[in-house]
Amino acid sequence: MKRLFKKISLKKKNTIKRQPEIRVGEIFRTLTIVGIAGLLAVSMVYAYNFAMCAEYFQMKDIVVTGCNRTSEEKIVERAGISPSINILTANPGKIERDIENDPWIADASVGREFPDRLVIEVVEREVAALLKKDEELYIVDRGGNVFKKFEKGDSADAPLFTGFYRNGKVRTSLLEKTFEFLDYLSKTDSFPRAWNVSEIYVDDRYELSVVTDNHLFLNIGFGNYGEKLKRLKRVMIDLTRRNPEGASLSIDLVDCSRITVQRGNVFRRKNPGGDYNAEI
Repeated sequence: MKRLFKKISLKKKNTIKRQPEIRVGEIFRTLTIVGIAGLLAVSMVYAYNFAMCAEYFQMKDIVVTGCNRTSEEKIVERAGISPSINILTANPGKIERDIENDPWIADASVGREFPDRLVIEVVEREVAALLKKDEELYIVDRGGNVFKKFEKGDSADAPLFTGFYRNGKVRTSLLEKTFEFLDYLSKTDSFPRAWNVSEIYVDDRYELSVVTDNHLFLNIGFGNYGEKLKRLKRVMIDLTRRNPEGASLSIDLVDCSRITVQRGNVFRRKNPGGDYNAEI
């Protein structure tokens, strides 16, 4: 029993003797790790500052793609990019938002090409139609978004839409139906083709009416386009013989069983003015 107590007492003494040695080792290792971490932090700060100021990363070239209606110079100006900017400090998200403030730009993407080039890709809006509102014209894209007032210098090879505003608001469902009609024309080989349409207007009496580039006024109405255009083809063959001078004619196709043809634009005369009150 005495021997056992002596062994236990000896172990305790050895443990007490080792503790100072262990603590000194731990402190040394901790100080070493902290020193290395501090050295790395200082090195990273130095490297960052060096990169921010290095001429190697100073932007020397800006590439802009996708421009048609807008110019590359205007895109760069809209982006607010300084020629002396460091490419690492450029903020692609902010540049994209600034460019997309241009009404013609539907989407912008900005990327870096190291060491000194910035690449800007833009997607411009496509003009689907000109919407008449009172005495003003507005540009609308295929999605029905009225994104810009038509101004001097704007080019828009698109049909004029009249009667699509009510109480100052665009009737989007009516726009969708009209674009569906134009899509149908683009897929058929019957007259009129989509590019023959110069104006589309709606009213409470005739629903959908079309003016073609050869001065025909077609009251078509919505739906049953295949049968209506089939009957129109037969009428056009007869009109070629009876109307050799190409005078303006109004053709009512709403009732396929009874097509009427009159000289001039009778639809406009009965419903003069700009916006119409149509319930489609």
